[in-house]
Amino acid sequence: MTSLDESITRRKLVMRSFSPSAPIASKTLFAGRNEQMSTLISIVFQSGQHAVIYGERGVGKTSLARVLGEAFSESMWTSYYTCSSGDTFGSIWRGILQGFVMSDERDAPGFSVNKVVSTSSLADLLKTAEPTPNEIRSVLEIVGEADGNAVIFIDEFDRPEDPKTRSRFADTIKILSDQAVPVTLVLVGVADNIDELISEHVSIQRAIVQVQMPRMTASELMEIVTQGMRSSTLDFEVGFARQVVSISQGLPHYTHLLCQNAGVHVVEEGRVKVRVSDVDPAISKAINNVSQTVRDKYHRATFSNRETLHRQVLLACAMAEKDEMGTFSATDVREKLCEISERPYDTPAFATHLKDFSSPDGARGGILAKRGVLRRFRYRFNDPLLPPYILMKGRTEGLTRQLS
Repeated sequence: MTSLDESITRRKLVMRSFSPSAPIASKTLFAGRNEQMSTLISIVFQSGQHAVIYGERGVGKTSLARVLGEAFSESMWTSYYTCSSGDTFGSIWRGILQGFVMSDERDAPGFSVNKVVSTSSLADLLKTAEPTPNEIRSVLEIVGEADGNAVIFIDEFDRPEDPKTRSRFADTIKILSDQAVPVTLVLVGVADNIDELISEHVSIQRAIVQVQMPRMTASELMEIVTQGMRSSTLDFEVGFARQVVSISQGLPHYTHLLCQNAGVHVVEEGRVKVRVSDVDPAISKAINNVSQTVRDKYHRATFSNRETLHRQVLLACAMAEKDEMGTFSATDVREKLCEISERPYDTPAFATHLKDFSSPDGARGGILAKRGVLRRFRYRFNDPLLPPYILMKGRTEGLTRQLS
């Protein structure tokens, strides 16, 4: 029997070792993404180059940027700014430059030998609400002169609604590159491709490196499990890790969420090893900690006052084999639906359900995006965080015994 103090200490270790609710900000807890990290390090030390990190929501873009920011801060000036929908080109730069503080020391007036020290930020040098890209360049040159190199991370770059913001950033990147200003911009945002994230990128191809963040591989997710459990001083069965990786579908958020809840469950039971049998208790706890938005989407898509196939078809969509773009066909759904229901189904039996899920105006719509032409449609989940939740719900509701 463990003491209360020991139980609290062990639980604290688990909670700190896995971070489902916030991006990873510490190098010691970060796992995977070696290729992307190596690319970004090279970009920062390459004169005239800047970067765009893009990918689906939930794949760990912010965590990568945060960890790199921590690493670079040991040797150069770094700044990290998170955009909001109301931001403009000018408000973003004011937020960034407020973090660069300058000190000015002068003799005190009169015969005093004391010095008067005044401080200001580089944001004070911006004379208008919406500075031009060239004004930003002149201010950033001061940063370069003071620190030699600097890197600025601008996260949630897809959020600002002002139509001029992205084109002005493209202009700024071109000017900074042409003038060899020793400051690197790293733009981070949700997008399928760079066209969605920054306009006029063709004109700055030479100056910008695209860093796509795909979903994490099984081995990278396994690294999260291994590293987190080690930090928690817990052992685990490989079967547990494999099931967690399968449910996560490449999204580190769910790996952290399930491991954290499994670890807490094990600590509460006074054990030091996480077993395969702990997957179900972890799911039961984790499912209530998933975003309310995701839960509402699932409820809206599957709710009915009578018996329907909507839950089974949606689960089949989540389990369906997907291509590199995350899309799947009705045939892929049929295979999984037959597996779940343990009975044969032809596509017409659930075609209406797919139509319901992909109709943007319907009561169950907005879940799937539909692409292609009649009889050759392919589908994709609009919210990448939804399929793992569907898998967990399917397991708790007894729709499937094993998630594979």
